[in-house]
Amino acid sequence: MRLPLLLVVAASLAFAAPRAGAAAAPKERTVLSTTNPDPKRLPTLGIWQRDNQTLVSASFPEVPGFTCDSWCYESTMTFVDAKPGPGGSIVMRHRLDDAPQALVVTHVTPERGAVDFTARVQLDPERASGAAMPQDPPFVNMCWQLTRAEGFRSAPDPYPAFVKRCFIFTPGGRTFLDQTTRRPIPVRKADDPYNNPPWVQMYVGTWQQVPATQSTAWADYSPDRYSSRVIGTVSRDGKWLAALANDSASTMAQAWHDCMHNNANWSPADAPMERRTWHVKLYVMRNSPDALLRRVRKDLPRTGEP
Repeated sequence: MRLPLLLVVAASLAFAAPRAGAAAAPKERTVLSTTNPDPKRLPTLGIWQRDNQTLVSASFPEVPGFTCDSWCYESTMTFVDAKPGPGGSIVMRHRLDDAPQALVVTHVTPERGAVDFTARVQLDPERASGAAMPQDPPFVNMCWQLTRAEGFRSAPDPYPAFVKRCFIFTPGGRTFLDQTTRRPIPVRKADDPYNNPPWVQMYVGTWQQVPATQSTAWADYSPDRYSSRVIGTVSRDGKWLAALANDSASTMAQAWHDCMHNNANWSPADAPMERRTWHVKLYVMRNSPDALLRRVRKDLPRTGEP
């Protein structure tokens, strides 16, 4: 996993990991509500903020009470604004903290049973005079959260029960995460409750070597590797699934606050920055792993390729 994610998630660990004692209620506000042109068929999108987090909400008509949230972004960038687009879509802008002349512009588009996130880096026209496009692609860390997804979230069960419903695809087919080898969290003691069993884990593809981690890492890598860049979970009643997918990630993770990370890279890797795209899709459907893979492979044909 690229170092920025380790640093970012480790820095947020105090917030994300459960802890004893009363916590102050987070400050929440609505940023943008969209008009859904076809609410019986398309997900309804919105943007809201919880303290310093900006989240894209998605409610799916197929699953009553289901709303998930994508923190855009748990990265070194600052939210600028968001505007409604055609067909119930949203256009978001984030400014890069290390290159303030550049913006990450994200188009969030509802589809039947899915939400598409596509981002590009652009120079800010108000700051572009004499400015250059960043040479290094920013690390876009979207934290997909299910804490508000009724029937999917961990509560009221112990968190390891949620892990048992989360899955990846390995050469043996859909594999629930409790059936993978889950190495202890390096930064925590062996007898820590969050290591018995390990609450969080990172994964890499079958075409990769499993990396080594440092003692300060927020999670270790499982020796079990995914064969498609898909990570998701099944509802508590077993009727539905929700998943993230892309065709470029070199790592995926299941983490603390009912969240998963499907860490897409900028593609094509050898293109100038202004021509690269960051792309992730979110799916919600009946609990059929075969149907999920068919849809993903149609939308993202390279999801299972190096």
